[in-house]
Amino acid sequence: MCNVLKVVRLIFTNSGLALLALASNAVHKLWKWQRNERNPSGKSSASSVPQLWQPTSGGLMSNDLSDSKPAEDSVACIALSKNDSYVMSASGGKVSLFNMMTFKVMTTFMPPPPAATYLAFHPQDNNIIAIGMEDSTIQIYNVRVDE
Repeated sequence: MCNVLKVVRLIFTNSGLALLALASNAVHKLWKWQRNERNPSGKSSASSVPQLWQPTSGGLMSNDLSDSKPAEDSVACIALSKNDSYVMSASGGKVSLFNMMTFKVMTTFMPPPPAATYLAFHPQDNNIIAIGMEDSTIQIYNVRVDE
């Protein structure tokens, strides 16, 4: 039986210039709209097809699944910082913080259980994040001071 990948989470960037998907294999894919004669603004549009984008390093943003449940039992979650510079994500395992320009992992934290089910950046401070857990608790985490 083949392993069919599906999109499990999907989010527009706050700028509206790109679309970020999280697949069932824990890999993120970023699509950007190109500036051209059909789309002079380069903004997201139904009349223009976005292009899959990767940094020149060719790296992928992929969540750590080492401590996670089987993919079909895990909950994936994703959040973007207000300035679209960072994405925080989990696919049933540790929570990862990625740089959106380089796709590099900034940090990983909080190995389950309980697993993260929802993530949110503080609206004024990209260093403070809220993590909803599968046991109904909420953790507040400060990335800058790792606590």
